Amino acid sequence: MTEENKNCGGQLNLLVKTADADAVCEWVRDALQKEPIETMQPFAEETRIEIYFDSLTEAQIAEKALPPELNILGTEAQAYEEQDWTTFWQHHFKITDIGNRLRTVPEWETAPDDDRINIIINPGLSFGTGGHFTTRFCLEALEEAVQELNPQSMIDAGTGSGILSIAAVKLGIPSVEAFDFDPVCIGQCEENAMRNAVEGRIRFFEADVLEPGWYREPVDLLCANILTSVLLEAAPLIKRAAKRRILLSGIREIEADAVAETFIQLGGREVSRDGDGQWCGLVIDV
Repeated sequence: MTEENKNCGGQLNLLVKTADADAVCEWVRDALQKEPIETMQPFAEETRIEIYFDSLTEAQIAEKALPPELNILGTEAQAYEEQDWTTFWQHHFKITDIGNRLRTVPEWETAPDDDRINIIINPGLSFGTGGHFTTRFCLEALEEAVQELNPQSMIDAGTGSGILSIAAVKLGIPSVEAFDFDPVCIGQCEENAMRNAVEGRIRFFEADVLEPGWYREPVDLLCANILTSVLLEAAPLIKRAAKRRILLSGIREIEADAVAETFIQLGGREVSRDGDGQWCGLVIDV
């Protein structure tokens, strides 16, 4: 690797009709296991979608894998510098109060000193800042679960940046485990734990929620902010891994009934749901 490329990742830019953007983003999540970023002007007929990878080669492979039925107007795979990614987050990730007690704080900002619990995050190549509805829902539902149930153990499935597991520890849950299938996420989680002075209090590990073996014994609380298709397939494992409450998100609102019904058929009870018109989260008691 040359000196000029050693700090570069890969970026795949897609230009699509705004009407097709949701379908393209859903394919990216399912097929590439990446979180796409949409950039568009209000009322624009076209939308730009950005997808970030660890290397330019990965971006180029993804570009070749795009199926024709997605109706993509244009593509571009390019290298990006690490500082470009940092600059992106500095523009899009701001200090945000969530629920009654929590606050997410970018690493490059000064954390306010008051009664709220600061969760200091540098997303790196992972996602989970509290800005997206799905993460915010999980944080709010997590806070409510701590108040209502006083859980003593939690698993964060598909942890991303580690934000939910870090919040869990700071809210007082003594035993917290978190996993993701992406090893890049695990490294970022461990760094975020150190930023919050909770290193060693969360067991981060690499695992696939679809494969048995990621839990040792049922926990009081399980958070799974994952795509609907994965939630549906992993539902029996998720249900067996939780003994009190499950927090589910990453669900399109039009898919919420199917997810809820799946967990009800497994013996769960829907406690509540919330959505923003596009995304949805569910609280299931078991």
